[in-house]
Amino acid sequence: MRPPLHLLPLILASGLAAQAQVPLFVDGPAFGGSRVFSEGLAPLSNSARFDRARNGFYASWVEGDQGADGALKALDRFDQTAFLARNLQDLAEAPWALRTRAYSVSWVESGLHTSLAREERTGLLASVDTDPGHLGAGMDQNTTRFDLRRAVVDRLSIGAGATEQGSGYGILLRVERWKTGQAAAMLNPLPGALAMPQDPLAYQETQDTTTVATLDFGYLVEVWSGARLGVSVDRAIPHRFGDVKEKPQVRAGGQIELGDRFALSVESDLNRAARMPFPVKQRITSASLRMEAGARTTLILGAERQSLAGDPVIRGGLTAWFHGDRWSVGLGFQASQERPLKGLALRSY
Repeated sequence: MRPPLHLLPLILASGLAAQAQVPLFVDGPAFGGSRVFSEGLAPLSNSARFDRARNGFYASWVEGDQGADGALKALDRFDQTAFLARNLQDLAEAPWALRTRAYSVSWVESGLHTSLAREERTGLLASVDTDPGHLGAGMDQNTTRFDLRRAVVDRLSIGAGATEQGSGYGILLRVERWKTGQAAAMLNPLPGALAMPQDPLAYQETQDTTTVATLDFGYLVEVWSGARLGVSVDRAIPHRFGDVKEKPQVRAGGQIELGDRFALSVESDLNRAARMPFPVKQRITSASLRMEAGARTTLILGAERQSLAGDPVIRGGLTAWFHGDRWSVGLGFQASQERPLKGLALRSY
């Protein structure tokens, strides 16, 4: 069964005010998977893969923290005076962190995709004063500053994708309502700045709201039996959110089947582009191995390398899917630092 067509205008309107849901399904590089060769669930993956997903209603939840190596550990003990000088030195080498919470519901059938989602991100960029005279006894002169950023997006996604005779095409329309906020927190606050909070990633204030629409595209081709090339274009219509200009980002990759049960994928962003909430360009490269562990079990594992603010981070992930006749359960986990990303996806048909 498909969503009644006469309800689509209502869905479009309600998507602008959705108070829950998100596209970060357990499907993508953060959980060991692929974006170009996704499982066809996440709207922000390759829309040409939408016909791969099992038909049905899906609900998804993702939550956790990411950051440069050492950043989360330093933030966890930041309020401990005995470690403050060491924490500042660690943050100077690992200057960013990101907290994510996302949830969504979607309907997928025969290559058609409709989803409502909410994605919440709180980011931190640190500018650290490591002057020896401003550490220890001179800590009251330290000018360390945190740029705190909050981005909340309610997203309606409607798209379609299909593969025929070795080639696949997909398109996705996204209508998004963004709420954004920004604040400066200082170790020794100046007028107008916040005092350093105990948990900087708990910042939740927003000051601006905007609604935008954009398109994503996807393409796949089988170059020979069991070998594929693919490309996806994210945010084909650019938009500026304050000092963050999100331009189109192109990702390309290749996949080869290794026998009947294994598929290896390698992919990378071809250009650097800024993405909310950070005003710096970033790029992700990843590799993924998909394994059919049984008739009803799929395991996906891999690793990604993210470059942000000149600081590369390598993380690994694992996703396990269990399928019944009319249900599926997906569990994802990112092997990183404290409070790693974790996710759950459920299907009913």
